[in-house]
Amino acid sequence: MVDMNQQVALISGGASGIGLATAKKLIARGASVWIGDIQETQGEKVAAEIGAHYVHLDVTQESDWISAIDQIKDQAGRLTQVVNNAGIGSLGNLESVTVEAFTNTLQVNLVGVFLGCKIAAPLMEQSGGGSIVNVSSIFGMVSDQHAIAYSASKGGVRTMTKAIALDLNARATGIRVNSIHPGFADTPLVDGALAEFDAEEAEAFALRTVGKTPMGVASPKQIARAIVFLLSEDSDYMTGSELVVDGGYTAQ
Repeated sequence: MVDMNQQVALISGGASGIGLATAKKLIARGASVWIGDIQETQGEKVAAEIGAHYVHLDVTQESDWISAIDQIKDQAGRLTQVVNNAGIGSLGNLESVTVEAFTNTLQVNLVGVFLGCKIAAPLMEQSGGGSIVNVSSIFGMVSDQHAIAYSASKGGVRTMTKAIALDLNARATGIRVNSIHPGFADTPLVDGALAEFDAEEAEAFALRTVGKTPMGVASPKQIARAIVFLLSEDSDYMTGSELVVDGGYTAQ
């Protein structure tokens, strides 16, 4: 197990699901972890339970990112790892998805990742470099007729990650940037997305997506293991890469 005693990490959307599972694994390896989330009560509760720090973070707000990074700089003095994990799972086809829902999905899932990379990078460079992991999705590579907004946002994360990785490398910042593409996991995001459908639509969606995953639904910790790999020195020759962790879904 790679020692992370000198690492300081910020995880957006870290109060639940994959973000929380990642925080636990990083802490187990000795890292100092900051959970950024809009869920104040939940965030403070889990941070206290696992030995992390909580900071309020609405990823769509540049001012929140600046405040969070300033707080980490003041209290930890450095930042070496960022996981841009916060996201929403809005579903709808071309007929049903509204412009408002489409735009909101892009704001959280894509603009939020852009801001996380942009605002965190200077402190990471000052800290000697590090690793950023942007959480995309298999729906940033393939899709479903009800994932128009979601796929647009996650596909954007996929290719934007490559551009940011090239930029940070060209400027010799010492920062690596990779995207991870989870399949279907047992998280609040997946549950919330399915809740947008009526029972018949939800069943049909589940059958053609989750139901076709060869290895079944993942646990958050299975995705977290792969994120920790990308954050660690074990992946030190990877930047601009995309790591698919989907139980065989996209192999079909």
